[in-house]
Amino acid sequence: MTQKSGSQSGFSQDAVICVRHAQAAFSELLSGAGLGGARPTEIGRIWGLDKTLAWKVSRFSDTEDLVKAVKHIPGQSGVEIVLKAAQANGVTQERINAVRDANNAFRTFVRQNAGDRRSFEAMLAAGGQDTAIEIEERRAFYRSGSAIWGVRARVQFLTLMLRPSQVNEDRIDVLQLSGFIDFERLRSDVPWIIRRLWTSDTEGTKDSTFRREALSPQEAGKHALPMIPEFCSKPIPEIHQFEGADGVLYDEIAPGAVGKHGALTCVSGELYHSALPKHWNPENTFGRYELMLRTPVESVVFDIYVHNELTQFGDFDRSLYGLLEDRPGTGRGKTHNAPMIAAEPAQRMGPPPSPPIPQCSKIRDYGKMIHSSLDRVGWDSVGAFRGYRCELEYPSTPACLTMECPIFKQDSQP
Repeated sequence: MTQKSGSQSGFSQDAVICVRHAQAAFSELLSGAGLGGARPTEIGRIWGLDKTLAWKVSRFSDTEDLVKAVKHIPGQSGVEIVLKAAQANGVTQERINAVRDANNAFRTFVRQNAGDRRSFEAMLAAGGQDTAIEIEERRAFYRSGSAIWGVRARVQFLTLMLRPSQVNEDRIDVLQLSGFIDFERLRSDVPWIIRRLWTSDTEGTKDSTFRREALSPQEAGKHALPMIPEFCSKPIPEIHQFEGADGVLYDEIAPGAVGKHGALTCVSGELYHSALPKHWNPENTFGRYELMLRTPVESVVFDIYVHNELTQFGDFDRSLYGLLEDRPGTGRGKTHNAPMIAAEPAQRMGPPPSPPIPQCSKIRDYGKMIHSSLDRVGWDSVGAFRGYRCELEYPSTPACLTMECPIFKQDSQP
């Protein structure tokens, strides 16, 4: 079957041919001068090249990894410097012309298919899923987003703990911890929404056992968010709350001091009683838990702890979905576009059957946060749970980080 010229596989095949031809031409150029396999320092000394250019020539000509090789190809002026040095050292005109032709073909291919080198490297990495290049691109996106929007944070996190309800055998209680670590403003006049809360008309009525309560009841009336003061920065971050026309409650960090001197940490906690259905039914075949990412952050940590009594809940997969487009969703539940990061198993927090280890190097006092929260609500210790984690560096925004597990029939568990 013939590949369409605009397809990823068609582009990748053509790119491989183009880059390999250029690599072969550079290798022949070095061999023609007796420098095949020579160290960059030797190439630089004999040809009179600076060490950076000599290193690029050496790495480009002998690197098997296509994506890494492309990052080392010299610029147009650098190529001409190399060719003049090769000619001065007796390399034949045929080999010099071969390098010039291959170099021109490479740059034409880049210009016609990607527009510029950076875009070409990103397209090439997408075909081979080069993690290092992907993270580099996301880091650049984070830096740009921070400068444009005027805010950034070191960590955004969400921890959910699921346990069978003690008052309704068909429902699940959810303990939720969430927040931002080292949130900074780059402009003092910027308020920033950190939570959107959709409320239910049946909440707290006789028709529903669902209700929420703050983990620190003594703080409930003092702040818009249900803060846990011992894990927040001091003074407690100022949060404004307002209701939108859509009925959604919005919590936003107020404008304030910029940079590290104004950095704040905001941690909140709530207990949701009888929040979710417990058993499999035709309308409840999987559990999906979402963390919306709208703030430029260096890292995001999403943990889920499932009580060992919930044996009908399977292992979790994690996915990342972009929210930039407003289009009908696809797939199970039909709530998302195609994933930016396809589903793959979430990390187990401790090898089964060992209990999870509530530790996170990016979140100070994370273990204490988990243990104290369980004590506050009178739940079992963390040893009664199994844990799953998704951790991402420099996630692109806006996006939805999703943790999803199958829910099995009681008589058909694997």
